[in-house]
Amino acid sequence: MKILVFGAGVLGSYYATKLHKAGMDVTILARGKKYQNIKEQGTVLEDYFSHEKIIAPVKVIEKPEPNGYDLVMIFVQMIQVESVIPILAEIKNTKSFLFLGNNVIGFDKACRTLGKERVLAGFGAVGGKRDGHTVLFADADPKKPDKKGPIIIGELNGIISERIQEIKKTLEIAKLKVNISKDIDGWLKTHAAIILGMAGAIYKVDLNTKKLVEDKNLIYLIIRSIKEAIKVLESLKITIEPSKYKTLRLYPNFLLYRIFKKFLGSEFVAIGLVGHAQAARSEMKALSEGFLKLAEQSSVRIDSLKTILGYI
Repeated sequence: MKILVFGAGVLGSYYATKLHKAGMDVTILARGKKYQNIKEQGTVLEDYFSHEKIIAPVKVIEKPEPNGYDLVMIFVQMIQVESVIPILAEIKNTKSFLFLGNNVIGFDKACRTLGKERVLAGFGAVGGKRDGHTVLFADADPKKPDKKGPIIIGELNGIISERIQEIKKTLEIAKLKVNISKDIDGWLKTHAAIILGMAGAIYKVDLNTKKLVEDKNLIYLIIRSIKEAIKVLESLKITIEPSKYKTLRLYPNFLLYRIFKKFLGSEFVAIGLVGHAQAARSEMKALSEGFLKLAEQSSVRIDSLKTILGYI
């Protein structure tokens, strides 16, 4: 399978490196200084916890080849999706465009331009940040190093097609854990419902997690905002996925407070949520605005959600 990784940020660099190391025919698209650095030094990853370094001479280009790829994996922020669609449209004979990242607004324009039969969506479960050319990454909690977060992929129509199964098998060759979602739109909206409250709180304390875990009222605000966001999705008949999040509204707040306090104080959050919040505030802002528009379609009261999203 011939693969193009479109975007050389944390996620693009991570997945391109993993695929290259597995012997895949993979090319990464980068621009400017990133292009030059990868061309001269390859991709450079460093595990945030173990400090193990991985260097890979991945083929790099500044413009996609017009003759097509079997799979294009697109790692750009939600606010950048619209601007890259015309570039993607120039790639001919490509079977699958897989958009991997936060999204609550859907893929209508991508489907109209690229053809709905060629568009897939998903999410890459890796946190990280840049240190010069090196990508510091965290793909598992250091206390559970064998339990890496899966990359989520899915057809927009929810069908478990031969294509999606083939992509899964290909990614698994690179020792990546892959889950197929039967409702990827619901998965992405559920993900936004869970992370937005935490993102708002992180910005409220200026990315200081130690300050956050000491702020009892702010953690309770996160909990209330997540419950409201889940209720919004349920009221609009949007699939809650993973389904375990349906039960969040049933847990007493004092119990959730203990869980969130421990989670938000972990090193994994420091590199994952905080790293992304620091690098992508404009995306978080757009994601929060998109979710609030979604919430306006329901009759659910979202006082806590509005308050905490106001910090983004």
